[in-house]
Order: sequence, then structure tokens, then C-alpha cells
Amino acid sequence: MDLRSAARGFLAFLLSVPVLQGNGDWRVTYSSSNVCALRGAMVDISCTYEYPDNVQYRPNTDTTLWFTEGDNLQPVDLKHDAEYTGRVESSCGEVSCTGSRCHGTCSLRINDLRQSDSAVYKFRFTTNQPGGEYTGDPGVTLSVTDLQVKVSFPDPTDPTRAELECHNAPKTPSVTVSPSGEIEEGSSVTLSCSSDANPAATYTWFKVNTGRSSRKMNQGPQLVFNYILSSVSGQYRCEAQNTIGKRYVDNSIDVKYGPKLTSVLSSPSGEIKEGSSVTLNCSSDANPAANYTWFKNNQPLLWGPSQPHTFPSVRPEDRGTYRCQAENQYGQLSSNLIFLNVTYDPNTPSVTVSPSGEVEEGSSVTLSCSSYANTVANYTWFREHEDSVKASGQNYTITNITSELGGNYYCQAHNAIGFHNSTFLLIKVCIQGLKSTSSSWTTAVAVRGIVVLLATVLLLVFLWMRRKRSSRKACGQGGRPDTVEELHPVPVYENVPALTNRLAHAAQREPIEEQDGHHCAIIHTSASDNQDQDQTEMGGTSEL
Repeated sequence: MDLRSAARGFLAFLLSVPVLQGNGDWRVTYSSSNVCALRGAMVDISCTYEYPDNVQYRPNTDTTLWFTEGDNLQPVDLKHDAEYTGRVESSCGEVSCTGSRCHGTCSLRINDLRQSDSAVYKFRFTTNQPGGEYTGDPGVTLSVTDLQVKVSFPDPTDPTRAELECHNAPKTPSVTVSPSGEIEEGSSVTLSCSSDANPAATYTWFKVNTGRSSRKMNQGPQLVFNYILSSVSGQYRCEAQNTIGKRYVDNSIDVKYGPKLTSVLSSPSGEIKEGSSVTLNCSSDANPAANYTWFKNNQPLLWGPSQPHTFPSVRPEDRGTYRCQAENQYGQLSSNLIFLNVTYDPNTPSVTVSPSGEVEEGSSVTLSCSSYANTVANYTWFREHEDSVKASGQNYTITNITSELGGNYYCQAHNAIGFHNSTFLLIKVCIQGLKSTSSSWTTAVAVRGIVVLLATVLLLVFLWMRRKRSSRKACGQGGRPDTVEELHPVPVYENVPALTNRLAHAAQREPIEEQDGHHCAIIHTSASDNQDQDQTEMGGTSEL
């Protein structure tokens, strides 16, 4: 008897326990969760579905479909799948509603089964309600295999009695991870794979890379990492195989680790102009993601743990050295240092002069200018009412100064950002031998007092000598001394105030005004001029 031929056309159900998948009033119930069938045979998969009676829905070819698990995101109806062309049939019964719920049935038939048909099959129905698309999970697992029968004769004395043993392909493997829970970098981890198969399955481990390609890792039921690294994280596949067929299962490994490669970047980079926007961005490789603490000049900042940090309008006081520190429960790591260089135009310069005060003609004077700026400021010197540049540099020295060089000076501090001018600095130049108005005034007062005193003394001596001479004449003529004035009246007393004023006037200073509008003074003491003036005012020469 051809067992293979006899087996064709029948279906064996394994674990034919109804599987219910539901969400409130929406649900799908499959007739079985696992189906085992022979290659070349026919299989029927059926389900019932339910939904609220207030949903207006009637099943048709556009609202129901059967698909395989690999097409979850964009399912393709098996009726339109080239792999199943001419081999699949699907049908749905009438919907009936009782109470507040409606019920329907649908079935899928696959003819001429192939081993490539081994897959998970799911049913989906769509209503006219928003979000009214529903898929029944976890679906039905179909295993297609050749019939493998082992014949044995337990009783050698009875050759008509035989025992038949059916072999089957591995079921979908299961994977366990030891130790369980979170996996920390540097620990030892073992993955174990097992499957129900007859004959026993062999196991192969693969790492599934991007694009679903895979790389063989190990042969055997266990995959061991004695010192697991963060780079190990990813999808791992265990494949169980025997002479009947093979199955596989994917398992993910997520390795936890502290921050690595912590760094800070500035956007934009380089020098930042005052008032512009700048963002500091801290990044780190960590699992789980790290929180960040910011530092300026090694002092912690009260910024939130989120990143990046933005200065909408950067200021000069924001200038400094920044870094961040990344931290999670597995460790912490500081970043590189980044210098935030905020450039700004010079503030109003301050000016000084050395030596200070009035400057004598022919001496040397140095003007100095200073200002805060970033980048460093350059300096240019100007004189009031003149457009030409007098000098460049922070210091301006005038040697052998003349009165024509006196006046108001100012400096201009400038860089690539802008410029500012200083206030005026007044330079007063005096001709040698002259004194300033204030000092000349003191000297003139002192000289005037001395001259007036001397004039008074001379006048008293002159009067005393004149009176004595008059007395001698009177005595020689036999007259009395007390009649001299009557005999010789002279307007001496009348001219005493005038004489005194003339003597004092000789000590007065004569101001000289320089080109810069400031005064220096010199005292004129011409004896001949004073004497001529005195003789004229007294009406004649002295008899002395």
C-alpha cells in the first residue's frame, strides 16, 4: 500500500483548540491555532468574527481577506498572491445579529500544499467606521511536511504485526535568556534555543542585520557571550532543523551601558557676534539615553537636563569655556571643552595725559587711550576741528611741543564690529618763562603789595627830607621852621595818591592770549617807563 497516496487528501490537526482574539465588541476566533498537513494535500482554515450591531457592514470580496504574517503592514490578499495562484479559495457566510452584536464566518482553502506554504495565516475584515479595520491575532500556524513513517516489528514471532511511527518537522523554536532582565555591558549572557521535533532538531544561530540579511554566529542550541559588548545589541535568530523541515525564531538583545563619546558642538562655530543666536549641543552614546548637566568655567549651570541649549541673543558675559556631563544609571562621562568667544565693538574709550596739567613749550607729552573690546581694538588720534589722523596706536607722544599744538584731542577705538570716540582731552601749552593766569595772579598781588610798600616808604622819606631842607632854608633866612610851608607851597600832598597809583601800576601783569584760547602770563617791569610817567604826573623832576 502506498502510504503517501493514502495520506493525500486528509488533514491532521494538532492542538486544535479554538483561539480567541478580541477587543471589546470586536473579535476573531480561529478553529485551531496549529495545523499540520502533508505536502500535496488540501487544508481548510476557518474563523468566526464579531462586531457591534451599530456598524453597517456586509462581507464581500473587498472587505475581507486572508494573508500571511509577513505582510502585516501592507497585507496582500492570498487570492492575488502569485505564490498561491489557482490554489486558494476563500468564502464568507451570511452575517447574523443577535442582541447588540453581529456574527459572521469565513474560511480559507489551500490546495496542492507545498512546504513553502508553511506560515502563519491571519484573517482581516474592514468596516465603514473610522478605525473599523480589524485583524485576528495571533493567527493559525500551518506546517506542511512529507509523511515520514518508521516501520518496526516489536514481535519477531508475528511478522504480520507492525508498528508505524510518524516523524514531524520541528515546531517554532523558543528562546530563553540567562540571566533574565536587563543586560549590562560586560556581563556574561547565554541564549538557549529549543524546539519539539522528531527526529531531534539541530540548531544554528544567526545575527540578523539591516535589510534582514543574516550572519552565522554559532552551531548548537546555545549562544554564549562571556563579556557582552554594546555592539552585540540587535536581532538574533535561532533556526531548528531536521530531515523533515526547519523553523526559526528571532529574539532581540538590548545591551545597557553608560555614556560614551560625549561631546559638545557649537552652532554656528567660531567667533559669535554679540546679539546673534548660538546653540550648544551635547551628544553622547548611551543606553538608556543620558541626561545632561552643563558647566561654564567648571561651574554648574542651572539649565535643564534636556539638550541642546540656545542663546537667543548672546551677550559678552556669556563668553567662556563650556562642557557637558552625560549621565545615566550605568555611569557618567564629561565632554570636551568648547570656548564660546563673543565678539563686540569697543565701549567708550578713556583718555589720560602724562604729564598732567599745563605743558611748557618745547617739552614732551604722551596721550594714552584704552577701551574694552573683543576682538582687540585699534586706536586712532584726532585733533578737534581737524579731519586728518594725527597718529595711530594706543599711545600718542608729542615731542618738542609748541603753543600751536595745544587744543582738544580725542581718540577713536575701533574693531571689525564697530567703533566709539572718547571725550576731549585739553592740552594747554605755555611759552617758557610765562605763568598761568592763576599763578600769575598770586605773584602779581604779592609784587603789587611790595611795590606799594616801597613806594610809601620812599614817599615818606622824600617828604621828610624835603621838609628838613625847607626848615634849613627858613633858618638861614632867619625865619621860623613852622612858616616854611607858607613861604613855599608845593602840591606834594595833592600828588601822593597819584604817585602811589603809578608805582603800583608798574607792578601789574600783562596777559598774553595764546592760539588755543588759554592764557599764560608774564610780568613787565620796565623802570624807564615808570620813571618818565612819574615825572610827568608830578609836574617836574625831583630835586633829590
